[in-house]
Amino acid sequence: MNRIFFYPDNAGYVLFTERALQHMYAYAQRRFWQKEAGGEIFSSEPDSCGLIVSAATGPNPSDYRSRYSWNPDIHASYENRQFEYTQNKHAVGLWHTHPERSPSPSGLDRKTTSEYLDSFRGERSCYLMAIIGNHGSIPAMVVWAANYGAFDEWIQLKEAR
Repeated sequence: MNRIFFYPDNAGYVLFTERALQHMYAYAQRRFWQKEAGGEIFSSEPDSCGLIVSAATGPNPSDYRSRYSWNPDIHASYENRQFEYTQNKHAVGLWHTHPERSPSPSGLDRKTTSEYLDSFRGERSCYLMAIIGNHGSIPAMVVWAANYGAFDEWIQLKEAR
């Protein structure tokens, strides 16, 4: 089952395919001993206003993970990105889990996402942050977009029901 999130002005959307979602859901922190996990999300059409996220990578064995934090291994993330690129998929954002029912981004989440967006040096105008919560048979999920050149401009996308 896919999930679709719309920008507030309905001028664009992000559709997460079942394949990408199942990968991310597998790491939902449903038990107190489970650690945060994360990675990148990918699309074949990174500049489309109708973005389809068809793949998710991570976590990597060498990532730093604890109950309340996830810090990716940059080299392993780079290798994942290069592989996905050979499959005609481009990085369009980050995903990670939170040990809460209704996830919301922390200051560190925003900083990390902005740093990834800045690393594209203007080649991307937007980078997504998807957070998977720990409640429900289909976990809660929030999606935010960071805009290039506007460090503090964050837009929360709304899920279609």
